[in-house]
Amino acid sequence: PRLPPGPRPPASPTPTGDARASSCAMAVAVAAAPPWAAAPGQRLGDAEELLSGRGTYAECGAVYAALAGEVQKCGPNDTTLEVPVERVAPNRGESGGTVPEVGAVVVVRVVRMTLERAECVIVAVGDTALAEKFRGVIRKQDVRFFEVDKVSMVECFRVGDFVRAQVLALGDIRSYVLSTALSDNLGVILARSAAGGVLEPISWHYMKCSITGEKEKRKVAKPAS
Repeated sequence: PRLPPGPRPPASPTPTGDARASSCAMAVAVAAAPPWAAAPGQRLGDAEELLSGRGTYAECGAVYAALAGEVQKCGPNDTTLEVPVERVAPNRGESGGTVPEVGAVVVVRVVRMTLERAECVIVAVGDTALAEKFRGVIRKQDVRFFEVDKVSMVECFRVGDFVRAQVLALGDIRSYVLSTALSDNLGVILARSAAGGVLEPISWHYMKCSITGEKEKRKVAKPAS
């Protein structure tokens, strides 16, 4: 004799829209977990939640990448994420022991402007990120070779700009004299407009805001081929 069928097991609940959205969000979060690639000037997160480590800088309540490379999120002793730290590791080269030398091409970030000079922090020598901080200065007479007396520093650089320059001479302790006049490849390589958009080079003297389309003056470097 056949046994009577037993009770059917309860059907698995169909995921609701919220559950599906939550699953998708989790998948996206996992996919976007560090490491990931970043470009100089790219916003990495809020400074209230993150600390700025090597290869990054904090400005206006946010942490930005100072170099092109791979972002890594680490905590104290690399064992906790309670106070995460954004770090950007350079794609090529090692940071240990590298120092700028006369004749080297460096990448700097402008931190202070006067009528006669742009004061900078050197963030990389060639493709190699620096573990230590070195100061540099671009003087008015070293911006370009021609019409030096007509150079206006605020029309060449602004605070926050990333500039490719060449080390011209040693200054005082841990400071270097820099030049953007020795090659067409030297000058501003990354900048943001007053509206916060990335500036795109359109000539040797102008860059255009990606948001508003407005032009701003800069001493523009020849784009790398």
